[in-house]
Amino acid sequence: MLLPSLITLLAALAIVAADLVYKDAVLEHRLAAKGWGGEFKTHLTFGDRYICIPHLFLHFILPASYNSYTDEGRLPYFESHNGSAPPVGWIGPDYSPTFSGGHSWVRYVSYYTGAALYNYAVSGAVCSNEITPRYYDAIHGLFPSVAEYEVPAFEADLEAGALDVDWASTIVTLWIGTNDLGGEGLLSHSQVKGKTIVDYTRCVFDALKSLYELGARRFVLLNIAPLGFLPFTPYSVQALTGLELAPLYAADSEPGPDRYWKGKGQNTTQIALMMAEEVAAANEIFHLRAATHKLRGAKLAVMDAHGLFRDIYNHPERYLNGTAPLDVKGYNSHCNVDSSKCWEYRMEDRDAFMWFDELHPGEQVGRVLAKEFREIVKGRGNWVTFYEGGRREGLREGEMCSRSGDGYH
Repeated sequence: MLLPSLITLLAALAIVAADLVYKDAVLEHRLAAKGWGGEFKTHLTFGDRYICIPHLFLHFILPASYNSYTDEGRLPYFESHNGSAPPVGWIGPDYSPTFSGGHSWVRYVSYYTGAALYNYAVSGAVCSNEITPRYYDAIHGLFPSVAEYEVPAFEADLEAGALDVDWASTIVTLWIGTNDLGGEGLLSHSQVKGKTIVDYTRCVFDALKSLYELGARRFVLLNIAPLGFLPFTPYSVQALTGLELAPLYAADSEPGPDRYWKGKGQNTTQIALMMAEEVAAANEIFHLRAATHKLRGAKLAVMDAHGLFRDIYNHPERYLNGTAPLDVKGYNSHCNVDSSKCWEYRMEDRDAFMWFDELHPGEQVGRVLAKEFREIVKGRGNWVTFYEGGRREGLREGEMCSRSGDGYH
């Protein structure tokens, strides 16, 4: 079809452009990146449920602006208060279970580092409702977004003196895109007319700029996790897209409808291909924008969540725990389309699974992410590229390659 071909071309052009920008980047041993001393007191996070507790500031303000990967309770507040936002000064609790089946990955960062966590992520969020708006019946309106809710809510809390933020010891984390690119977003052409993936990636860096103008200077941006598994694609496509994994978008997934995407169609191979191409293009654009950012004096680390997830999939014995067999395709939490009937699979052994449900990684993957994050703030790590003032500081050893070592048992 024309559309997948066009997306493939755009992704390929992005990769060629990236090669030109990074022509001097060779995998090699490097000293720890400058300015990342490992100590931070505050983690500020923004995003969706991947960060929402069900995302980190070096004082541990984690602007986890992604989706349900990070949310720890802001969406439940909206749900229980008829769509009203939490008041100024509201700090999310240590909330569990999240969409990982346990604690969120950013909460584990807090456990591992002792940093205070201010988490503004909201499940279901997109970067901007002016690009990919999504309506939610339970709150009688659009899901609160990063641009229109999360960053302004943080700014209001900051101005009210409700947060203890020392920017010298604060790291801001953003993980944004699962819902923007997903089944109710760009993948199904549900965006605002005329908007594209370029607008989404620009929004991500506009959020960074807004936080920079408030005082933030150290940022960690997580790229997009694999979302559509392509087990049998030709080598040329596989090289372009990488190995995409989320069961909701996988080529061998169940045809729609699905509770997370009621409009999901029957051609799961096409869905997987289009999603993989979107993710590949977005991730390359992230690096291109990072390499040319104009935030004077800021330090930016792009964490390769996509590569790390691929390595977990290929080498689960290095990362997952629990009773064998380890499972990177199945998941624990199942529901029918309207969630009126749900059932569990090997829930007592969920640390042996990569995925908790068809869209969300499990708690053990969250622990892996948190431990990698801890290395990144020390100025090192296997899955990160550091930038300073738009200048690439170097690839870390092992980046984009299979991880060696004992894993995270």
